[in-house]
Amino acid sequence: MDPTGLPEPIRARMEQLAARPPIDKVRDFLSGYVADAGGLSEIRSDLQRVASFNTATLRADLEALESILSEPQAPGTLLHLVAGHGGWDLDDNPTDAGAGVVLGELAELVRAVVEQAEQGRGAP
Repeated sequence: MDPTGLPEPIRARMEQLAARPPIDKVRDFLSGYVADAGGLSEIRSDLQRVASFNTATLRADLEALESILSEPQAPGTLLHLVAGHGGWDLDDNPTDAGAGVVLGELAELVRAVVEQAEQGRGAP
C-alpha cells in the first residue's frame, strides 16, 4: 500500500505501528489471530481472509515472528507469549522450547498463506 496519498495522521499512525518492537507485533498477532481461535484451521481461515486484500501486514507479522525466534529471549518470554497472549494450550510441553515450536508453526502458516495469496494475484 502506497501511503503517500493518505492524510498525515494516518501515515504517522502507520509509521508508528511499523516501528514497534517485534515482541509487540507478535503479542498483537497472537492476541488477534490465535487467542480465541478453535484451532489451526480457524487461524488459517482468518489469515487467508486478510491475505485476500492485504499481505503487507501479514508479512510484517511474519518478520516479527522470525525475529523473535531467531534472537535469544529472556526465560519465560516465549511461553508467556504463546500461553498468555495466544491462549494456546501447551500442556504437552509448557516451556519456552514448546512455545518456540508453536511460534515456528505459526510462522510457517503465515508464510504459506502469504505466498499462496501473492501467487494468486501474480505478485512475485
